[in-house]
Amino acid sequence: MKYRIVRLIIPLFAGVLFSCGNNQQSDLFDPDSDNIQLVLFHLETSCASCDAVKNETLAVMENIFPEEVKAGEIRFVAMNFSDKGGREAAELLRATGQSFYIVKGETVVNLTSEAFMFANTHPQRFRDTLKNEIQKLR
Repeated sequence: MKYRIVRLIIPLFAGVLFSCGNNQQSDLFDPDSDNIQLVLFHLETSCASCDAVKNETLAVMENIFPEEVKAGEIRFVAMNFSDKGGREAAELLRATGQSFYIVKGETVVNLTSEAFMFANTHPQRFRDTLKNEIQKLR
């Protein structure tokens, strides 16, 4: 019996330990946060466009705003519409499908068009747009 409990607790503890060290990406959208949240809504299986938006967003965070990311002032949140949390966040932000938002407090910037049009085909254009919008909110 004790062996079974240990087998269950160790993976759980390891998961918590390793997930807490990454303040760049989170699974939860916090509507009460005053920090900048880059929120990507996707379906159960992430498509190539969603992957491109995620990868380019993380690149901007790591290369242009590393201090803010490290301090937790900017974070990336990927939300799945199939999950309860994803549906709740989508309702708050009025997201109806795959979409991308920058959220800081009460300010919501919808970058869905730019993100899905350019992240895959013209990534530098998307990175520039994202950088400019983040700088406006700082």
